[in-house]
Amino acid sequence: MGTNRHLDLLVVINEMARANQEPMGVRHVCLACRAGLNAAGVGVYLAGTAQPLEVVGTAGEEMAELQVTMGEGPASEALRQNQPVLVPDLTNGWSAQRWPVFAPAAVAAGVAAVFVIPLTLGAIALGALEICRDVDGPLSPDELADALLFADTATALLLGRSAAPAAPDGADLWGAEPERRWAVVHQATGMVSVQLDTDLGEAFLRLRAHAYLSGLRLSEVAADVVARRLRFTPDTNHEKQR
Repeated sequence: MGTNRHLDLLVVINEMARANQEPMGVRHVCLACRAGLNAAGVGVYLAGTAQPLEVVGTAGEEMAELQVTMGEGPASEALRQNQPVLVPDLTNGWSAQRWPVFAPAAVAAGVAAVFVIPLTLGAIALGALEICRDVDGPLSPDELADALLFADTATALLLGRSAAPAAPDGADLWGAEPERRWAVVHQATGMVSVQLDTDLGEAFLRLRAHAYLSGLRLSEVAADVVARRLRFTPDTNHEKQR
């Protein structure tokens, strides 16, 4: 399960990239991880500044948007504690007490188990790899070992990207759906920051609160802001629809 296994997984990840005719990236780690670990969805997060979690890669992962919108969940906890958060049964009462908003919503969306591995650089958590399953039960020892290797690969790719010249408008991060939705969230956060004359962190909180209270997806609210159908005003708690 050492170097040879890591090379085997790299081959699978590279095959995913070649099948999509793309350079190997974080999304292909997610695709390979989903297939190799029998996951319903896989997501990779970065620890953000304006946003507590920034999604940079997904494969069948709808929990990413749910978790970012609600501001709680295993990925946030893994980043905060810089240690794995392994939840083999999200339906139990302990999970509902731990994440009273996220856990019931995740279960309603069909997620039964969640496993999050921090992406670390020394003592610093750069981000997290999240694996969701639609059946409960723990990862086997071999599956957990593979999850750690997928996390290591995602970390290396993210560090390589940060050292490379940035593509215009974040194109390197947002090359494919569903990742492009998060480019819209970034753009909307900047627009709301200007509308409210506030910093990006406060702008994102207002954006997230509006999504939660309206029952819309965060990306839908962001799209309304970018299309100028929704404008946030600093002198009221109510947003204006146009």
